[in-house]
Amino acid sequence: MSSAAVLALLLAACAADPPAAIAVADEARVRRVPVPDLDLPQVLPGGAVLDDAWELRSALPITGLSAMALHGERLLLATDAGEMFETSCPAGLPLSGCAERWRYGGRLVARGAPRADVEALAIRPDGSVILGLENLPRLALLAGEGQGGYRIERLADAPDLGFLPKNDGPEAMTSLPDGRLIVLPEGGVDQDARALVLLQDRNGAWKRHRIALPDASLRPVEAAVAGDHLFVLLRSFGLLAGWHGEILALPLAGLEAPGEMLPEPRSIATITDQPIADNHEAMAVRRLADGSYSILVASDDNALMLQRKLLLALSWSEEQAQAGRALGDS
Repeated sequence: MSSAAVLALLLAACAADPPAAIAVADEARVRRVPVPDLDLPQVLPGGAVLDDAWELRSALPITGLSAMALHGERLLLATDAGEMFETSCPAGLPLSGCAERWRYGGRLVARGAPRADVEALAIRPDGSVILGLENLPRLALLAGEGQGGYRIERLADAPDLGFLPKNDGPEAMTSLPDGRLIVLPEGGVDQDARALVLLQDRNGAWKRHRIALPDASLRPVEAAVAGDHLFVLLRSFGLLAGWHGEILALPLAGLEAPGEMLPEPRSIATITDQPIADNHEAMAVRRLADGSYSILVASDDNALMLQRKLLLALSWSEEQAQAGRALGDS
């Protein structure tokens, strides 16, 4: 059986109907159980440092975590069944300090589909929340309030994503500081390891670009902007190699006057070794006062016993990268 077939089986839960809605508390603790047998902190290939790693456990329906978005102290999270959550992350502190109590916002309902497969979230500077619905595929606006009051509405400046195959839609998305959106569809990687990038220009029009990936097997699954960098989370799976996660960083200056090919990004973290390798799909990033970056990465367990709900806390800085390059050149 090919690795692609195995991956399709492992991710089959993503295409299945979600479980029936159940009564859920408005708020509950998401307990963090440290991943055993880890020597922390640990420098990952690429230079980022793994500071903490936990397995998440909760009475809340957090199975299938697939997207995160950070706006100030607000961390919004979503699953591939449309379950919405929110927690707080104290200003100025590493994201490992985000509150363990999450507020449950209810399950989104998508007209014309069995579920709202939320694979991407973006929060614009004005606080508006954009949804990336992979199975439709389209971008939409999150309206209403939480605790069952959320609803999906039309996004006025959404791009036409009808050319994307089902389940290969908007998987990675974020907002630039000026409110423009950038989207990387999961199915937009060509045989030359160039990923499709949909980027709004200054007039709001959508333009197509490409960005080089380390390997054609990798797929973009999350994006975030913090400080002066764009971060992109990649994922792949191979029958023999297992799960491969990677984080790219690109200075935002490279998006100011983009050509067909964006500047080549830098790989800052590779996540391939057990016990932290898994189906990592969600990411949030914050720039701290010292110029370093705090990164949270969460995995989608697809409701499978062989996968876990992991939360990784990483840190990265330009100084770390420069030191790593100097060491490699010595």
